[in-house]
Parts: sequence; C-alpha cells; structure tokens
Amino acid sequence: MTFGEKMQLLRKKSGMSQEELAHQLGVSRQAVSKWETDNGYPETEKIIRMGKLFHVTLDYLLNEENRSDARDEEPGVYISQEMAKGFLDHQRNRYLRISAVAAIWCWGFGAVLLPFAMVTPLFTLLLIGGGILLLYVWMAERPYSKIWKEPLLLDQTVQQDLRETYLQQKKRLSPVRWLGGILIGLGLLFFPLFSPEIQLFGDTAMLAAGMAVTGVGLFPLIYITGILRAYRLLMGESPHSTKGNTK
Repeated sequence: MTFGEKMQLLRKKSGMSQEELAHQLGVSRQAVSKWETDNGYPETEKIIRMGKLFHVTLDYLLNEENRSDARDEEPGVYISQEMAKGFLDHQRNRYLRISAVAAIWCWGFGAVLLPFAMVTPLFTLLLIGGGILLLYVWMAERPYSKIWKEPLLLDQTVQQDLRETYLQQKKRLSPVRWLGGILIGLGLLFFPLFSPEIQLFGDTAMLAAGMAVTGVGLFPLIYITGILRAYRLLMGESPHSTKGNTK
C-alpha cells in the first residue's frame, strides 16, 4: 500500500474531507489530493503532523510493505467523494482547453480562405495561440493519472451519486452535443455546397464561414463528450473499473 493510499484511507476513517485535512496541515486541498494520488510527497514536518493527527507511527506511513487490514490488499484506486469531484473538475478544465484548441484552429483555417491582406497574420496568430494552448494541456500536471490506469474501487453511495449526476448531465447536455454535431455537418457539407459557383470571393467566403461554423460545433461536441466519458469511467463503465465493491 502506497503512502497516498494509506493517507486517503486514514482520512476516510477519521471522517475528514480533503479540505478539513488541508486546513489541519496548513496546505491547499490540491496538495492533499496530489499526495493521495501519489503524484507528490509532503515535507517531513507534514508527515509527522499526520502521524499525530491519525494516531499512527511514522513507520506505518512510510513503510509501503505495511498492511493494516484486508481492505489494503485490494488492488486499485479508492474513489472517495472528494476524489471524484476533483477528478471531474480536472477533466472539465482539460476538455475545455482541448475543445478551445479545436475551435481556434478551425477558425484559423477558415480565416486563411478569406482574400484579405490581414488574413495571413490573423491565421498565424490563431494557429500559434491554439498551439500554445495545446502544449499547455499536454504539459499540465496530471494528478489523477492513476484513475485511467488502475482498477477503481467505489463505495456504493459514491457510485449512486455519480450515476444520478451523470444522468442529469446527460439529459441536459445531450441536446447541446447534438447541436454541435449538426453545426459540424453544416459547416463541412452544407456551406461548401451552397457556395456560389461563379463569384470566387463568394465561394471562399462560404468556405470560411463553413469552417467557422464547424469550429463552433466542435467546441461543445468535444467538451461534453469528454465530461460524460469521465463520469462513465468513475461509474465503472470501463474495462479496468470495479463497480461499487467497497462498503
């Protein structure tokens, strides 16, 4: 059992939230989340304070060969209410940026079709801006990477709450996602077919408008798909998840 897994288990047994533990240790909730997912390690002073707070020895906290009960033998990542919320917030921010990159690049390619002198620098700015944002997404910290790689262990209560929220989100967001798909179809198919056959400027303007509409449609399609995918992963609808098998 890793340090982060022990820390999370002790916090849960004490009935503390990540915010409460962070307050006790004088750190941010993000720091506690990072430690619990083994994406960071606290200072020695913080480990000593945790030992006193949870009434365990430093040897227990630091020795990963230790086992406290049968629960510790179960492989996987235990998903608490706080971890589920943190993971979903992280995925929302991540897919918000990814969908923004897709939209920006569509608008950039649409801009290059317009026969104006200012188009080239505009296209360049959009392309560079999208590239910088994509690089930021790729290099950003991934505090919940283990959730994608290991089996998930969920309390039945947590899983039920996730399912109810997922169904509400799906009902509310699915029409918007369909609208995004329709806009993409219009941008890629309808606008090019509808463009004038004689006037070159009109033709390129319609193609540019089609790319702009495609970008508008891509944004909600990618964003909403990413959010719903994150919910399905936490609910156990993936090959490496275990449905509600903890008490």
